[in-house]
Amino acid sequence: MASLRPPDRDLSRLWALAIWLACCAVMVWLFRADYAALGFRDPDDAMRLAQLRDWIGGQPFHDISQHRVNPPIGGPMHWSRIVDMPIAALILLLRPLLGAGGAELAACILAPLLLLGGLAAALLVAARRVAGPGIALLSVALLLTSPSILAQFTPLRIDHHGWQIMLATLALAGAMDGRPLRGGMVAGLALALWLQISSESLPYVALFGALFALRHWIAADQAPRFIAFAATLGGAALPLLALLRGPGAVAARYCDALSHVYVWPLVALAIATAGAARLIGVQTAGRRLAIAAIGGGAAIMTFLVTGGPCLSGDPFAALGPLAYRLWYLQVMEGRPIWEQSLSIQGVIVLPSLLGLGASLMAARRSRGEARMRWLALALLLGGATGVAMLVMRALSVAHVLALPGIAWLLSALFRRAQARAQALVRVAGSVALVLLTPAGLCALWVAVAAKPEPRRTASANCRAAAVLAPLQGLPPTTLFAPLDLGPDILVQTRHSVIGTAHHRNAAGITAVIEGFVAAPDQARRAIGRTRARYLVSCDGLNELRLYGEANRHGLAALLARGRTPAWLEPLPVAGPLRLYRIRPLYRIRPE
Repeated sequence: MASLRPPDRDLSRLWALAIWLACCAVMVWLFRADYAALGFRDPDDAMRLAQLRDWIGGQPFHDISQHRVNPPIGGPMHWSRIVDMPIAALILLLRPLLGAGGAELAACILAPLLLLGGLAAALLVAARRVAGPGIALLSVALLLTSPSILAQFTPLRIDHHGWQIMLATLALAGAMDGRPLRGGMVAGLALALWLQISSESLPYVALFGALFALRHWIAADQAPRFIAFAATLGGAALPLLALLRGPGAVAARYCDALSHVYVWPLVALAIATAGAARLIGVQTAGRRLAIAAIGGGAAIMTFLVTGGPCLSGDPFAALGPLAYRLWYLQVMEGRPIWEQSLSIQGVIVLPSLLGLGASLMAARRSRGEARMRWLALALLLGGATGVAMLVMRALSVAHVLALPGIAWLLSALFRRAQARAQALVRVAGSVALVLLTPAGLCALWVAVAAKPEPRRTASANCRAAAVLAPLQGLPPTTLFAPLDLGPDILVQTRHSVIGTAHHRNAAGITAVIEGFVAAPDQARRAIGRTRARYLVSCDGLNELRLYGEANRHGLAALLARGRTPAWLEPLPVAGPLRLYRIRPLYRIRPE
């Protein structure tokens, strides 16, 4: 009954709602300059909008290829319609009110902010189950002031990274649920959805599964959580795959996304765990250990059968050595901590380590189930920190898991500071706690550790609509353009491109890199094998600078020095954009 609920719980919900609304208002204001021209800050957001336009325009639901990439073959994609559906729904809902362009813009602004609201709600529930409504509210306040997390929820940030963070937090809420059966189902469904979006969820599936199996082994009352998690995860993964990818997806093999390689081991986990629990029972620790061993063993054995080439090696190695070296290894958000700068290394680990230490301190001062929840949180945070150290873009998940511990520590230190008799100590101590927030900690570290970078021409303006505007005067054609410009060209113009920074189009990526890196004669042959009619370059683009450094005598380096080979005809264009017609006499018929 509502009257029996603690009043501060309802109050914390209202305060969390108010803080979220204030955060949304601030971000809408801060990013207002990007709206008029759809100034996406990441090419993946532009590609997402191109995918949405094609789907709304009639492309089949299960066809997620981008047909204006590397025509006539098209650019295969591994993305999920889960991310597309709410944005498409907003566009269709708002179109009668705002028109096509206005609805599109409004949806791109609202979708990440609404997702942020879902994240805040999930964290509020999870942190309240760990430490009560006061710590939960402070956790939400820290969340909505943490740049490392908010960066994935800003207006126009419509790519899938925000979904990954939100679903991880929803799984955390299930892990902390006082009703084990319900908690296991929630966590299993959250991770099943995350699996459909990105294979980056696989380490977290293993992490949550290990936690639930451990708690199931230690205490019989936690057995329903592990069994429900395994059954829900495996029971939902297969139908979701068939529903979202088409019936044929259950037999397709991909190492970079959910496919039969991973889905059948999950089905085996579900069947073996549920069957073993029914046959053996959960009365003793030995029986519960046997259930976990049977379920996990079935999953591992099935993976050995279905894994094939996914059992070893890097799925991105199929790109070929040139694309692997000059594209994949240059995407620093996907690289490990030891390849990052000192300032980024601190940003990755400091909030996570602070949250881990605080969670262990809170566990030490707690008793019973409260201690187990803090220890469970510490285990999840430790694993997530390890993932973030291997893949930098995973830091946001670890930082979210660190927030309840940091909130508990700040609350404890604040009470200690306020208990001091001297007013100066109370004020100074309380203010100094700002440095222990994720934002304060990261800002302090960057200020201390950052080294001056050599001044280079910024590349962000190359993707701006105003810079790409001259391309709109061309009749629809295929452009040979840098990978980072491809998605924005698709959104801002009617043209096609050869490649974008999306790995399944290995042929297009390789063709673009080879064309810009090779010497002019070799570049002519590489470009001539495509359907490109024009070549696009841009002064100051970091991608082209990298190609120029790879070969000082290559096409990119020559164009940067103003030397144009005879088979390219420069066209007059204002601004940093450079446009060349590929002379018909020099074109090679595509194979």
